[in-house]
Amino acid sequence: MSFSEDWLGLRAGFDTRARSRMLEGRLGSWTSQRVTRTGRPLSVVDLGAGSGNNYRHLHPRLPVEQAWTLVDADAALLTAAQRTAPTMAVQTIDLATDLEGALPAGTDLVTASALIDLVSATWLERLMARVDALGAALLVVLTYDGRTLWEPSEPFDDRVLELVNRHQRSDKGFGPALGPDAALALARLTGQRAVEETSDWIIDAGDMAMRRALVDGWASAALDIAPDESASINSWRSRSIDRRARLTVGHVDQLLIPPA
Repeated sequence: MSFSEDWLGLRAGFDTRARSRMLEGRLGSWTSQRVTRTGRPLSVVDLGAGSGNNYRHLHPRLPVEQAWTLVDADAALLTAAQRTAPTMAVQTIDLATDLEGALPAGTDLVTASALIDLVSATWLERLMARVDALGAALLVVLTYDGRTLWEPSEPFDDRVLELVNRHQRSDKGFGPALGPDAALALARLTGQRAVEETSDWIIDAGDMAMRRALVDGWASAALDIAPDESASINSWRSRSIDRRARLTVGHVDQLLIPPA
């Protein structure tokens, strides 16, 4: 599954404001210790990297020399990422079939943004097995957790959310997706070793472009699940696309540091 460069650019500012500074601080402390111990730059692999939003956010916030590899199935998005960092390594890999190949020996940090809610339970188990085998840290951010709140709300919001969350669990190319259960699934796999913090998007009444993009996407997902409710869904879309409301979209950031 791939996303447009325009959408990734639109969401970037909301991602930056939402992300957990506490987890980034913990990761920064660990990276300093790791680089001191290994005597080489921190080797980072960014899975599902898209156009490089995660790299652009995290790279300047880690206090060590870093060597990044951005991995995605969409070569055009990786080309877009290299426009801002021409010397950065990229790999076009289908993560559904070659996850292990994307994570070579010597990887210190595996990171991913808005990815694990798209994958299956089996794929997530493969990811954790590889991360543990490498002795790497794992930072996954902006995992959708099924919460959406309109302020003020209207009665049909709950129905749209129910349909969207059902759509989130459909196959996105990795098998039946974990969707809103992804963060909980990761916590269970790590035996509660992962530290987590919410990283909710806040879309204010004046954030028209973001609200319109979300409403259009949610309406499309709802129609895929319940085409017989098209009249109600399309009416909700028309009312909501320019709705003067504050919108919160729930996400979770999680950090796993390997044992010393």
